[in-house]
Amino acid sequence: MNRAEGGGGLRPPGLLGARIGNGRMRRLWVVAVAFAVIGSPCASAQTPLWVAEERGETPDPAIHYGELANGLRYAVMRSAEPKGVAVVEYHIAVGTAQQSANEKEFAHLVEHMAFGATTTFPKGDAIAQLQSAGLQLGGDVNGATSARGTVYSLSIPQVTTEKLALALRFLRGFSDGALFDANEVERQKGVVGAEIAGGETQATRAARALRQQFYPELPYLWETPAQRLASLHTITADQLRAFHDRWYRPDTAFLVVVGDVDPSETGKALEAAFASWKRPSAPIPALKPVLFQPRTASASVVQEAGLTDSLTLGVAKPQPNVVPTAATRHDAILATLGMAIVRDRLERLVLTSPQVPIASVSFQTSRWPELAEFYSFSANFRTGKWHEALTLLEQETRRPLVTGFTVPEVDRAVTNTLKGARGASLRAAARTSSELANGIVAAYADRQVFVLPERNFQRISEVLNAASPADIAAAYNAVWRETPPAIAVAGSEALPASSALVRDAYALAHRGPLPTRDLTLAVAKQLPVPGPAGTVVERHHVDDLGVEQIRFANGVRLNIKHTDFRANEVLTTMRLGGGLLAMPHGERPVAPPLSMLYLGGVAGLSAEQLLAGLRATQVSVDSVALGTNVVQFKGQNNPASLSDQLRLWADLVGKPDFDPHADALVQARVEAALQKADATAMAAFARHWPVFSNGDLRFAPLDLADVAGLSFSQSRQRFAPILADAPIEVTIVGDIDVDKAIAATAETLGALPPRRAQPLHDAGPDPKFPTGGEPIVWSHHGDAGRALVVSAWRAHDGFDPNDGISQAVLDEILRTRLFNDLRQTSGATYSPAPLYAASTSVRGFGYIGAIVEVATGDVPLAERTLRTIASSLGELGPTAEELARVTAPMKARAALDMRTNAWWLNALDWAQTQPDALARARGYQSALAALSLDQLKARAAEVFGTAPVTIRVLPSPAAKP
Repeated sequence: MNRAEGGGGLRPPGLLGARIGNGRMRRLWVVAVAFAVIGSPCASAQTPLWVAEERGETPDPAIHYGELANGLRYAVMRSAEPKGVAVVEYHIAVGTAQQSANEKEFAHLVEHMAFGATTTFPKGDAIAQLQSAGLQLGGDVNGATSARGTVYSLSIPQVTTEKLALALRFLRGFSDGALFDANEVERQKGVVGAEIAGGETQATRAARALRQQFYPELPYLWETPAQRLASLHTITADQLRAFHDRWYRPDTAFLVVVGDVDPSETGKALEAAFASWKRPSAPIPALKPVLFQPRTASASVVQEAGLTDSLTLGVAKPQPNVVPTAATRHDAILATLGMAIVRDRLERLVLTSPQVPIASVSFQTSRWPELAEFYSFSANFRTGKWHEALTLLEQETRRPLVTGFTVPEVDRAVTNTLKGARGASLRAAARTSSELANGIVAAYADRQVFVLPERNFQRISEVLNAASPADIAAAYNAVWRETPPAIAVAGSEALPASSALVRDAYALAHRGPLPTRDLTLAVAKQLPVPGPAGTVVERHHVDDLGVEQIRFANGVRLNIKHTDFRANEVLTTMRLGGGLLAMPHGERPVAPPLSMLYLGGVAGLSAEQLLAGLRATQVSVDSVALGTNVVQFKGQNNPASLSDQLRLWADLVGKPDFDPHADALVQARVEAALQKADATAMAAFARHWPVFSNGDLRFAPLDLADVAGLSFSQSRQRFAPILADAPIEVTIVGDIDVDKAIAATAETLGALPPRRAQPLHDAGPDPKFPTGGEPIVWSHHGDAGRALVVSAWRAHDGFDPNDGISQAVLDEILRTRLFNDLRQTSGATYSPAPLYAASTSVRGFGYIGAIVEVATGDVPLAERTLRTIASSLGELGPTAEELARVTAPMKARAALDMRTNAWWLNALDWAQTQPDALARARGYQSALAALSLDQLKARAAEVFGTAPVTIRVLPSPAAKP
């Protein structure tokens, strides 16, 4: 299933690591790499040593640990987040690190085989039985192979003793009873090959070049697909069985169950399922120790169409300890804080100096146990400015080595870090069962202790409250002074011709003097309130839904639902009634994205001042999107940050500054995003589909040709009328006091000038999904061997919940048949994706379809399979068995979804402007339960009886061979 090794970035797969990004309001997670997770007593009163390897830490007492006589270790934890769900994570300590040179992809292929026939399920029907129990393949049943382990994950909705027993039988079935049928091995080899090939992009190639410099001791982290697949076709069933038997054993297994279960009874169920699994007499195969190789200056250059211009500068600090000590954790916290200060310095330059050579900056930390800690800065640079960007990063990473940090910088960084850490601690206290299970497994794999969230905060506080600027500078120096950096340059054009030129450029910068910089911090100013608090003129309680609906005198509408689903979580949206359909028909709405609106300043505050005041407050500044008929703002808040979020939104719509001094920064960031627009077949499809499927130029994306002319004057022209006058409807869901939420809204959005009552809408026609015809060809410039095949049929809108439900079920049946034919039978694709819309914005707009990624040579096979399945569904309809199998997980999830804040936020969004939204919320479960086979067949005949839109996304001449 999902393999956690194909993505970009620096962090080795399977490791815990802190990632502290540059993004607006990304929280400051201080060195989670050195902290985290494993926890507490098993059935006995004493915590096992394998849990408490990190001396001096008390594991989370809510976790019950145990170890069977055969060596299998387990952890069980009761959690009602969400209620009625149990999550099972099964970790086997075998991944790519355990493979020998002639065993490439063995661990990955064994993982795929685990979902097939076993002695427990000889017909290979375990997945079908799990689906009948309400689990959805992919979403609730999955597996992942990483560098240091394989994890099988199951999420059981409406858990019962019987369902949990079925899940445990499934896991036990392949643990010592996998049947390696030779024909199935051949099919899964095709699937694995498709998965690896499909994950190969320009970004993964650039990341691989960087990983090779960062982890020269670990070649399995940077092998190419060609290297990984070189011997795939020669693997035999007997070889896989031998590999499986060598590594799948009780003493390499760790089983975690977290959820709405009784720990004592669950422990008994685990023992009943796994106690008879015999441990081999031979010891676990020993791995050769990985020794840190002294680093020398290194560089890499990757230039390909579709790559964002980026630069990474990183160092490795040897760390031979298996488990972090108090001293190494202390130093890592301080070094990370120093990097946060350097990041903040660079970010201030980006925001205040229009011609600075970088457009954004972030930093990352990670740790590979017994090897090293890794620290790096990354930046997107302006086209052609790699040399200037490298010089800037060299200077600013060197500056603390020479001048240290100022007291105001340290004070602000410590304050923001502790605010962020406190918020993270509060959020962690309400983690879901899935988040808890993932954390327990990850900590076990990294041989750490899963502690209470409050303990994590205490660790950080103890270090930071005692730290001086000199302490932080010393920890930073220990990282950045000792080891030559690894440098990675990537982009689409105008890059250095060789890595030697990059090394020379760095050496030149390093020999040069440090330019003088003004390190004075921007004054953190609070956003102004729009005016006197608004007056509530209407208040209505929706009894059956537990929803409060309010209207203020200025026309602003508010929906509130208090829940106890997750402590400290408050989800918010603000919708303005005027989106793309408010733009002039027939015109492309060329303007900076609304997500960058804050860069132009708000209420007289610059972006620098705005961010200085909001950092670490859990307020979203850039979660803004231009939709079909709305501008939507989203916030993921807590009770304390709700007022700040609403005040920011009130000023964004009421007092945007549209400062032209930020035009250059906007242009640079948009250009960076557009450089990868057609980087893969899927990216190219996602870029072109909206304008095609809507048949309307207003849905057309920005192009690189637009970048040079982008300006906030365009934003003022396009968006000011919507921001200033469009009707506003706010929805707040979560752990919030209703009266306080009303008061906070009254003081902010309710204080705005009066708004119009009806959404803005241009006089032009509404979008209409196109009719079928000859295949349409788009191009991408990714891997020349990969293509996308898309078919979609016109369907109904979603205003009637019965239409939405029947079409969602049909689309899932289509995807399931494609999965069986193109993955399970032919091995031609990894996972077909659904393509489905049932609009509640535009009458008559909807479609059903599927997206299939294949090798270019398999395009005819994919198109033929799509036609055959659609023809069968149109003529014969789905079967009763298909209806039952597909709707069982949907029904199970429907009840659970209604106990999530996200579901209610979506259900109530726009509920006063569109009153039928509440009817759809009420009718979802009943419509799903009432759906009959005859209704589904009738809808299938209607939809699939028409000609589909067919699209091929094929490699362009610029695609990489």
